[in-house]
Amino acid sequence: MDIQLHEIEAITNKFADDQKIGSGGYGDVYRATHKGEEIAVKKLHQLQGLDDKQFHAEYRNLREVRHQNVVRLIGYCYQTQKKYMEHNGELVFATIMERVLCFEYMHGRSLDKHIQDESCGLEWPTCYKIIKGTCEGLDHLHTSQGKPIFHLDLKPGNILLDESMTPKIGDLGLSRLVASTKTHQTRMRDGTLGFMPPEYVDSGFISKKFDVFSLGVIIIKMLAGDKSYFRCSEMPSEQFIEFVREIWRKKFQAKPGYSSQSQEIDILGVTSCVEIALKCVDRDRNKRPCINDIVHELDQLEAKLKAMSLASDVSNDATVQVRSSTTGGRGCHSSVSSVF
Repeated sequence: MDIQLHEIEAITNKFADDQKIGSGGYGDVYRATHKGEEIAVKKLHQLQGLDDKQFHAEYRNLREVRHQNVVRLIGYCYQTQKKYMEHNGELVFATIMERVLCFEYMHGRSLDKHIQDESCGLEWPTCYKIIKGTCEGLDHLHTSQGKPIFHLDLKPGNILLDESMTPKIGDLGLSRLVASTKTHQTRMRDGTLGFMPPEYVDSGFISKKFDVFSLGVIIIKMLAGDKSYFRCSEMPSEQFIEFVREIWRKKFQAKPGYSSQSQEIDILGVTSCVEIALKCVDRDRNKRPCINDIVHELDQLEAKLKAMSLASDVSNDATVQVRSSTTGGRGCHSSVSSVF
């Protein structure tokens, strides 16, 4: 949907600072209301080299994406204005291109606001929901559009959460439609340090494994904490996995009424997720899994943990029946509370 610049200036109060909710390498983001719906307005900077073709390519990328785990594009504005501006001490009559993208507004803030020094501040079921949803959103970008859309700046700040804590991948400002899934070389050096794979930092290579590496970093930061992330490169894999398990065991044990069966099920979920993440951050991109393989592995994990949970429920029911028969009907059912 084409939205006129005067409409956007009206709903953002001419891009007032008190409506700004964020800034990034490509632009500033403002909160506004358009036709009764809260939206996020992304005003792109006047960037060197960002031409009409790049803007229209980004818009075409975004308007084709329809997935519950990718932020929905609502509209855009592309308008040229003539303004007097000061340049090198002189007043010049310049052409200003205003480029704006409007998205659905996400009330749950971004994931980086929930990651603490040691693991995520959210409960495990919510953490898993965010991990799985992010994987499914990335899988959609990589596989469903005919040509893959690579995000190239996937990080906690670009994973947005709605009211129900459903994750949605946002800020596709660095995305590129590529003709095939083959690795190619680029001179681009954008992105976020720490989330870019070594082959890109060293040589500028981009492939479908770029976003997979970023995904692995995100999962590790969620499970091990922001400050503990570096340990994954300092410890043997098994030692790091046990380090993460111990973090979550302590969290589970501190939870009132948390049964040993629930802990066993959820620790297995944590373990599987950190194992996936470690494969994602392998320095050799050829050893990293593809995103659709990760989604398939998570589907299998869910099936396994649901079976364990069902078996635990059956076992608890049998125990309750035995206790009932020996105590004259007095007893209580202990339900398993886990992510599945």
